[in-house]
Amino acid sequence: MNSLYLRMLLIVFLVAMFSSCERRPLVEYGGKVKVRVVLDTKDILNVTTGIYNEKISAPLTIPGTFRVIFYNPDTKELVSQAFISRKGMDENGEHYYEGYVFLNPGEYDMVCYNFDTPSTLVNKEQNKSTIEAFTSEISELLYTRFRSRANYPEPKIYYEPDHLFVGREDAVVVPNTDEIFSISTRATTIIDTYYIQLRLVNGKYASNAVAMLTDLAPSSRFAVNEPKYDEYAGTYFEMFRSVDVRMRTSEHDVLCAVFNTFGKRPDHIDPTMESQLYLSFNVVTADGKSVEMTMNMDSIFQTVDARERHWLLIDKEVVLPEPEDSGFEPSVEGWNDEVGEIEIGK
Repeated sequence: MNSLYLRMLLIVFLVAMFSSCERRPLVEYGGKVKVRVVLDTKDILNVTTGIYNEKISAPLTIPGTFRVIFYNPDTKELVSQAFISRKGMDENGEHYYEGYVFLNPGEYDMVCYNFDTPSTLVNKEQNKSTIEAFTSEISELLYTRFRSRANYPEPKIYYEPDHLFVGREDAVVVPNTDEIFSISTRATTIIDTYYIQLRLVNGKYASNAVAMLTDLAPSSRFAVNEPKYDEYAGTYFEMFRSVDVRMRTSEHDVLCAVFNTFGKRPDHIDPTMESQLYLSFNVVTADGKSVEMTMNMDSIFQTVDARERHWLLIDKEVVLPEPEDSGFEPSVEGWNDEVGEIEIGK
């Protein structure tokens, strides 16, 4: 009895030992394949073509986490998703992100985007055709700083977006394999960054300044690369006082900013549509008075600096008057009725 019992224990032990040494496939239960997603991010640090004014810093673009979504290529519906945040560096010194997801063998459309943008929001992600990046509308208090534009259509005004870095790969075929299957793609921004500047005289009397640029896309269906242009909208951003020593005048003060947008409405969308590309500045002086100026920006966007470098250099001198003994009553000539074309200085 004891001998038989010992032999049975030995057989059970050997079976268990050989089973534990058997090669385990990298396929999850249910036949799923382990997929490695590699995101090339070397383009992320070059989101502008250079800032005109080196005193104004370029926006920081260091993502922490990327969301990876796999869609059914026929129905466009979401099938699976994962979040990747592991950073690496390849043999050429280029940075990348990587992570893993388990998928059934088959064909997918893949979309990746950074998941850590305070201003840029994403919704409608259940379908590739509808996933959308957008920003919130500005507060009612901020709206009051632009309400005097009575001669122009009233746009909806949105905060400027953070950079959204997107990678896309269509018709990716995941094979039925027990090996790790890798998918690589490159992330690039869907956001345009601009530098804007105009000349400022007596800038020391200004307390703060904000601006709104209209006829810009308020959102983007980024999985299919379609900014939204069917709504008349504007982007809000803050302006700052700085110095441009390259100016020909004796005074080098400028009002400037670096701002982001989902994109300017292309002319080819509706060539018959009258341009509504206007820039509105609002400056609050030290004693709380508000002065503003509105100008058409068509000619500025057609300059070489704007097309090739994203520099909006406005050859317009804004003069803030010195305060008088009777009290500081700020007024700037032309600020309330400026509508004409603005030529850039050479």
